Amino acid sequence: MKSIKEHLMFILPLMAMLIGVEFILIFNRVTTNYEQKLKNEYAILVVSKKELTTPMVRSVSDKIDSIEAMDREDIAKEVTSGMQDAALAAILKDLPYFYRVHLTEYLSLKELKDIQSKLKTIDGVLNVEIFGENYHSKHTMFKLVKVILNIFIVMLFIVSIFLVIKQMEVWQLAHKKRMKIMEIFGAPLMLRSGVLFKIAFIDAIIATILNIIIFIYLSTFWAKKSDIDFIAQNHSLLIHYTDFLIMLVTALVIVSISVFIVAIKSSGVREG
Repeated sequence: MKSIKEHLMFILPLMAMLIGVEFILIFNRVTTNYEQKLKNEYAILVVSKKELTTPMVRSVSDKIDSIEAMDREDIAKEVTSGMQDAALAAILKDLPYFYRVHLTEYLSLKELKDIQSKLKTIDGVLNVEIFGENYHSKHTMFKLVKVILNIFIVMLFIVSIFLVIKQMEVWQLAHKKRMKIMEIFGAPLMLRSGVLFKIAFIDAIIATILNIIIFIYLSTFWAKKSDIDFIAQNHSLLIHYTDFLIMLVTALVIVSISVFIVAIKSSGVREG
């Protein structure tokens, strides 16, 4: 029972760290997906007295993907609703051209304002609207969530690594005599710590497998039935096959560093 408790004291902090790593991977995928969605839904409005083409607007910035001409007749009909056809023809004659400018990626407000300034330099352009206030609020919220998540993950990681090292020290004390004898006979540091590496690696693999099971369950069952539409529609973002390898490598690196730290601290210590 004591042995199981000791292993749990090592596995649980390690799982917490791996969950933090997976959250970062998930958040990056969700961020990329959501930014793509925002990019597809967003467009800069350009008003020009002359017709514009995609090459003309792309010449001012490589962040511009394409332009979409808005139907001038539909706009004129909205303006002249209830008026005679003659009024429609007169307004249509003097009505400028309206375009939606689509971007290649989700940009910051500063980059948008830079593009806005450059678009205004095109001959014939009367006005450029980037809808900055609404765009900025979404972008700021996104950055804030990302910062908060990163701070939480870092704090979780620090606390967990201390718990892992502490448990490693407990195991080191349990095998202290064997390691001391090996040190007396001149065994190198890594060889003396072999038993710690073996225990730690096994627990690291167990922690990784448990995390994989948890996230597969979340992605396969929970997410599909979630009341949150975005999660239900993008449940595949919760786990990727590459995450398995990333979690395993991360776990092995963490335990290797922990064993090395404990082994160095205990090296050369004489029994009292």
